[in-house]
This record gives sequence, structure tokens and C-alpha cells, in this order.
Amino acid sequence: MKISVEKTPNQKMSQYAINTATTVSITHLPKTYFTEVVNAAIDINELAGKPKAMPHIAARNLHSERGLHANLSKAKKAGIDKVLVIGGSEREGKAFQRIDELYDAVVPYGFEMYCGVFPQEEDFPSTKYEKFSKGITQLCLNRRLLNTWKDRTIAGVPTNCSIEGLLKYMRICGVTESFKHILGNLVGIQYINKNGFNTSKFISRLNHEQIHLYNFGKLDQTLKAIKP
Repeated sequence: MKISVEKTPNQKMSQYAINTATTVSITHLPKTYFTEVVNAAIDINELAGKPKAMPHIAARNLHSERGLHANLSKAKKAGIDKVLVIGGSEREGKAFQRIDELYDAVVPYGFEMYCGVFPQEEDFPSTKYEKFSKGITQLCLNRRLLNTWKDRTIAGVPTNCSIEGLLKYMRICGVTESFKHILGNLVGIQYINKNGFNTSKFISRLNHEQIHLYNFGKLDQTLKAIKP
């Protein structure tokens, strides 16, 4: 099974995690300059000794179109070969408002482009696959629903984090703001115990060739449990 992981630009990641993962995503959070994301991706590739890093580009988190192009050129020259294009959590973007606008700006650079998909809101196959090569699911703890999303879909699951970490994860994904999402994820309760989320057990019920670990703690422990 292929495993991708993620980190923020300033978050530390062990060499073990870098070596074990097939891809290391670098998140593009609100108030974070895209140049920080690209620099962190370049650092990961240097530590990995090959292209593993995938910078996220959040449309509404970008500060300027000029800055985007300067950093995309820098990433391309550094050997980065893939990016994840998402909308971002800011309500109003300074440079872009929609993913489609950002997509058109990134296409000329020739990166392999991934997107985020929402199994509880979209039908499979997503129309996004007409443009993007692969999709990573946002928070969905309904494994039956996840298993209907296959082919080019990477199942995104939380690490073996604490209950507090899982709640933080849900808040970031906006799940706590949507009653529909809360209901849809209640089936995931069976994978939570006093030690937190049982990632290994959850993954064993999936039929995906690749999974993506949302890093909310105990990343190395999770990797060792699912890829001994």
C-alpha cells in the first residue's frame, strides 16, 4: 500500500516518516505565504533524495498572482513534480476566488495536479477528474462510502491521534459546522477508543491502493502500525 503524509511548512517530520512515505504534502494554511510552502517542499526533497514533496496551493490563501508564478517557477526548477490545488479556508481571496481560476494559472507549468474531493457532497466519479489526475478525500469516516470512491481516489484518514486531535481535525475540515457531515461520520465512532483513533483498523476495511494520513499526532507510531 502506498502512503502519503502531510506537514505544515514549519512542522518537524522524522527521517523515518520521510523515507516511509511515497509522498509528503506541505499544507498551505491561512496567513501562510506560498513561498514558505515551496521552501518546505524543496527541503523535503533534499532530505528524501528524490521528488516526494507535494505543495498545496490554496486559491483563497494566495496573496498575489505574481507571487504564485514566481514560486511555481522556483518549484519547477527545484524538481517538484506535483501539487495539490484546493479552494482554501479564507472566505475572500486576494488573488483568486475559485479553484478553476487557480487551475488555469497552474496548468502551463506541467505539474501533475491533485485535488480534494468530498464523498459526502459529491457523486463518484467526481467531475474534478476531468481536470485533475487524482483526488484526496477530505474528512470521511464512513468506510463504506469511501470504498465507493476508488480508481484515482486516495482515501484521507487521520493518524492514530488522540480524541482531542481528531476533534481539531474535524474543526479544520469544517465538519463541526455541518449537521450532514456529523451524521455521515458517526459510523466512525467504532474506530475510536481510549487511545484515540484506530487508524490501522480503519485502513484494514478500505479497498484503496493508496491512503493519505492527516497528521494530527503520532505519525511515526501510525506508520509503524500500518507498514511494519
